[in-house]
Amino acid sequence: MIVNRGGSTHTTAGGRVEIYCEGDENSIDINFYKTVLGQKANQFEFKPVGSSNNLLCFAETTLIRNGFCLIDRDYRTDEEVEKLEGKYKIKFLKVHEVEYFLLNEKYLKQLPNIKKDIDINQKIEEVIDSLKLNFLADFLQFRINSYLEQFPRINRLDNSEIIDFQQVQDLLFEKLDRNYTEVQNRISLIKNEKITAWLEEFEKLTFKQFPSKEIFDGLKSKIFNNAKKTSDIAKEIALLMEEDNYIPEELETIFFPAT
Repeated sequence: MIVNRGGSTHTTAGGRVEIYCEGDENSIDINFYKTVLGQKANQFEFKPVGSSNNLLCFAETTLIRNGFCLIDRDYRTDEEVEKLEGKYKIKFLKVHEVEYFLLNEKYLKQLPNIKKDIDINQKIEEVIDSLKLNFLADFLQFRINSYLEQFPRINRLDNSEIIDFQQVQDLLFEKLDRNYTEVQNRISLIKNEKITAWLEEFEKLTFKQFPSKEIFDGLKSKIFNNAKKTSDIAKEIALLMEEDNYIPEELETIFFPAT
């Protein structure tokens, strides 16, 4: 993502809080937030930026004046979340992704095309069990990639080290060799220590920490007759929540933090 770091965003009339979200104008994220918030949504201006990587890049700029980037938590640890939220104008969802809020038995049962006498929570457990191996693979990939981002880079040469081209080349290659050794040491650490710790961490994950989109996609055929598109179901559930004046706690603390 290429961002003009010299510019700035403009807030809208009334000083509405700008919330930069994943997806586009028709994404589930934005439509769900706008609907479930009801009249309270007027306090915010939702702006799609695309992928979570785009949002992270955007958050690193100085373009955000009156708002924040709202990003899926995915498999990030509490430490990673705290570090990024403390450094940039970012708020992470307190669940894996927005589809988690669709996995609500109370509101699913109110939808017109739901199958009769269906135990929704049991079906959710069945889907999770069937996808557990996929989730484990994704979780370990996420952890390994996060760890790889910590790999060292070649630092700049001091002026005193620059004598001639051959000297520059030799010094850079020497630094590269040292970094390569560090990389190998870290790979060994992943294989001998980290992987065991990550497997233990995975076993402690709760329902809200699993990929909700995949769970919901696997659930639809089990609980609906002629299931609608997920975006339409999300709209219906958000409307039911709005009628109840119910905002999930995980969202309420993001949009309306205690002062």
